[in-house]
Amino acid sequence: MIETRLLRNALVLAKHRNFARAAEELHISQPTLTRSIQLLEKTVGSLLFDRTTRNIRPTKIGEVVLKHASIIIASGRSLREEVGRHQGLTAGSLFIGTGPYAGTELIAPAIARFSREFPGISVEVRVGDWRKLPGRWLQEDFDFLLVETSELADSQDFEITRLCRHQGFFICGQNHPLLKKECINIHDLASFPIIGPALPKRLTDKFSSLFFPDREIGLPPVNVQQYTCNDLGTIKATLLESDAIGIGTFGTVASELKNGSIKALPFRIPGLTTDHHIVTRKGTSLSPSAQAFINILIEADNERSIMEADLIASLGPEI
Repeated sequence: MIETRLLRNALVLAKHRNFARAAEELHISQPTLTRSIQLLEKTVGSLLFDRTTRNIRPTKIGEVVLKHASIIIASGRSLREEVGRHQGLTAGSLFIGTGPYAGTELIAPAIARFSREFPGISVEVRVGDWRKLPGRWLQEDFDFLLVETSELADSQDFEITRLCRHQGFFICGQNHPLLKKECINIHDLASFPIIGPALPKRLTDKFSSLFFPDREIGLPPVNVQQYTCNDLGTIKATLLESDAIGIGTFGTVASELKNGSIKALPFRIPGLTTDHHIVTRKGTSLSPSAQAFINILIEADNERSIMEADLIASLGPEI
């Protein structure tokens, strides 16, 4: 079965006849778009586009595939709209709780897609400290949460729908001194302030073992200056105005990486990944609108995982 995502990418490429412009409309990298077209061609078993230095044109078989792709995409949209009408998805509201990173990484692209498919549903997103959101469910009637779940694993009150883990990496402003170094180590990082949101224990333990390692006998003790901030906009502004170092994921800084204002440091540590998953209350049925949003969220999450692969590979192996 051919993935709808591959067909949609082929239609956009056929419209622009240029990989760079098509990738920009799709909000994916050009190599990711190239791989998706190659996968579609492999699935079909034939070349779908003739590539030249000046233009990209569908082949005869490509025209056939594109014709049916248009029908499939349109039919899928019509199906969702029809089902939505029967499920009461023409009006209503959603209330979602999330943290700053999960909100930017996944909620934002999901809202963009959801608003197109279900324009009658209003969405309110409450961004806050992920540690406090589950406890606020009694005061605020969230439909669901998208938060760090590593410390909710043993809870009997929640159902967790697991998403992809996204690789984290260190980020800095475009003129940061570390960008001039050929090789970066953990003590280089510790020489600069580190700013980021409240971290779960699994990551604070990881950083403690790295910044204060017993195995590095003879090295001087490390004094790390830390700033905790749960607002991603403030974190980015701080990186641009100082020599502080932050922690990012592809989805949280994709636009800044593209325009060059923020850089990813070529230094990776094991275990620095997100653990953002969908949290619902056990024993409570989801509304049709909440389930529709979650379905879109899962699709966006899978696409984000593919999009970030090129960047992560460029950062080199983990230490």
